[in-house]
This record gives sequence, structure tokens and C-alpha cells, in this order.
Amino acid sequence: MSPVTIGLIATGAAAGLGVALIIAALTPTRPDLLAVLAGPTRPGPETTEETNPDGASGLSMLQRRLETALAATRLASPDADLKVIGMRRGEYLTTRITLTVAALLIGPIYGLIFAMFGLPIPAAIPAGIGAIAAAITWVAVASHVASKADVARRNVRHALVAFLQLMALYRAGGSGTGAALDQAAATSDTWVFRRIAAAIASATRAGKTASAGVGNLATELGIGELADLSAITDSATTQGATIYATLMARATSLRAQLQADEIAAAHVASGRMSIPKAILTMAVMAFLLYPALITLTAT
Repeated sequence: MSPVTIGLIATGAAAGLGVALIIAALTPTRPDLLAVLAGPTRPGPETTEETNPDGASGLSMLQRRLETALAATRLASPDADLKVIGMRRGEYLTTRITLTVAALLIGPIYGLIFAMFGLPIPAAIPAGIGAIAAAITWVAVASHVASKADVARRNVRHALVAFLQLMALYRAGGSGTGAALDQAAATSDTWVFRRIAAAIASATRAGKTASAGVGNLATELGIGELADLSAITDSATTQGATIYATLMARATSLRAQLQADEIAAAHVASGRMSIPKAILTMAVMAFLLYPALITLTAT
């Protein structure tokens, strides 16, 4: 077997392994139910500090320092999305830059492999491949974070339906507006309820109302439905309005909105399924017509 053939086989195997790893990373898997319910949690002050520095490995210390340095820069980052999924700015920038640099090295590595087997190629080709891979990776990381944030916001809206109903039931049971808000937040241990409870507790410690804490959380996460809950609670607190009917009506409308969104997403997914069906049909037709075409051209 010639060195050229060996080089082509090695290059093809490396490319196939890379494609397989990318497909495996992008293929969605069935998540664990308990992990989904636990959801993203933002690290508290006690976890953001460098604890146990003696037991931390050198790589962990280097990563922590790199995250701190990048977080202090002016590099753009989707801070609103990062707050939703509980990712630190430094962690996001470190991941994005590291993966981009790794993708940038793809072209030179393949150029080196070709050169080792006596197949020199122009330097512009591996440089171009590396630049394209780096650009795709840079955009893909941001798109992945935005997609995770959208999923988290959708989970918040689904959980908010139950939260509104619980608060209405506690209010109907005789609890005050603030007490109903606290009791509803303490009902579940899912991450959405924990975030609401943490926002209420933070506002209370700052000498503000519970509705102000919910409003701050709505601004932080960029979710208008939480702002509606804050407005309803605030109106009941300041004006003494009866909010049971208002909360139940908002829960019903939000549930209908979420159902409409799910139906629209299902229609979009069904439309996308027609593309592989059309490709499969064309492939079958080509397979059936190939012997006839070969016979006609041979004669």
C-alpha cells in the first residue's frame, strides 16, 4: 500500500471520527427527569469564591483564573441568557474561545497530516478550512446558549401556570397576598420555584416587597409573565384588590398561549419532515431508474 493511500485513509478516518463526534454531541438524548426538574441553578456567593484551593488541581485553578480574566474584559456575551441558564460570563467566554481556537487548528492539523505522507497542499486551503470552522464554532456556541435559554424560559412559563393557580388557592384559603406568594414559592423544589423564592427572600432582606422581588426576577430573566405576576401582586398589596379571579384568568390565558405555541411548533416540525421524505423519494426513484439509464446509454 502506497504512502499516498495510507495518508488518504488516515485523513478520511480522522474526518469520519470528527463528524461522528459532532453528530453524537448534537443529537438530543432523553434527559433524566430528576435532572430536568432540578434544572439550572445559579451559584450562590459561597460557591463563587475559591474554596479549598489546596485540593483544587492546577488545571482547575488555571481555568478559574482564565474565567475571571475574561469576565473582566469587554467581550460581548448574552448576559440575559446566561442568567437564565445559570452560566457565568467567564465560563461562557472561556468555553467559546477555547472551542473556537480548537476549531481554528483543524485546518493546520490536516495540512500537517497531508505533509507527513508527502501530499503537500497550498497553505491557503488549511488556513481557510480552519477559519471557516472557527467562525462556525463561534456562532454555534452562542446559538446553543440561546437555545438553552429559550428552553429554560419556556419551562418557566409552564411552571408559572401552576404557580399562579397555587397562589390563587392559597389566597382563597385566607392567606394574605405576601403569604400566598411565599407559600406558593415553597410548594415545589423545582428550579423555577427556587428562583422565585430566592428573589422574594432577596427583596425581603433589602426591605422591599415580595412583588418587587418577582419584578426584579422578571427583568433579570426577560420573562414578561413574571412581570404580570408582580403587577397583580402589587395591585393587591397596595389597593386591596381581590386577585383570585385575576390569577386564575392569567393562568388560563397563559396555558392557552403555551398550548398554541406547542401546536405551532408541531406544525413546523411536521413541515420539516417533508424535506427528508422528498429526498428519500428522489433517491428511490434514482435507484429504480439507474439500470434503465445504464442500459440505454450502453446500447
